[in-house]
Amino acid sequence: LTLLAAAAEFTFRLRLGTLVASPTIRHPVLLAKQAMTIDNASAGRMELGIGAAGVLLDYQVLGMEPWSKAEQVQRFLETVEVVDATLRGATSYDGEHWSGQGVTMAPGSVQQPRLPLTLAAHGPKTLAIAGRYADCWNTMTLRDLPPDEVLSQTAARARILDDAAREVGRDPSSIRRSVLIGSHDWPALSSPQAFREAVLRYAEVGISEIILLHPDHPAEHQVAHGYAAPGIVRQLAEEVLPALRAELA
Repeated sequence: LTLLAAAAEFTFRLRLGTLVASPTIRHPVLLAKQAMTIDNASAGRMELGIGAAGVLLDYQVLGMEPWSKAEQVQRFLETVEVVDATLRGATSYDGEHWSGQGVTMAPGSVQQPRLPLTLAAHGPKTLAIAGRYADCWNTMTLRDLPPDEVLSQTAARARILDDAAREVGRDPSSIRRSVLIGSHDWPALSSPQAFREAVLRYAEVGISEIILLHPDHPAEHQVAHGYAAPGIVRQLAEEVLPALRAELA
């Protein structure tokens, strides 16, 4: 979040966000306050991504015992509820795991009624939460599956999200869809053609936003083994993306 605030000072169009903030790290009131601060510093370009605390490393770093799956889901729900409510002006919350009294969010989000929430959700219970609260849903590709199976599972998750949204009276099309692609699943940065293929095939199942780890990210050790072609990011930005936008418009 500190890096996002710094980036806000040097950019004017780039949107900023977390993918994704974990409930293990911050109390949701503090998380909402920090996100609101960045929204103001960036003149309304912040998107807050929240996940369900499924990464074991987070617990290890903090010296915590991992939460059970049931507790992860409940804490995820409460975190999203607190963030949503406090950014909309609520002053108190009393849940099983999180509570707060006398909460103030001044001056409030630039984006109204609150800054957008991107919720990472993969199973039916977290997808139900996303269907109720998410402005954008994020999923990720599954390890060791061929692209066709990845796409079919992504489509199946999207159908669950759609049903959950309808159950609470939301139009499913109002929820943006994004996917995080890792090199272990679909080497979309191996060539312009591979990137184009990934984008077009995900578009077929309703995904409108593709998120890639930067080739120099520590998790992308495949860089040294030819995962990312030299200069691929610049080539995609200057040549491939404009053509894809026109094709998908």
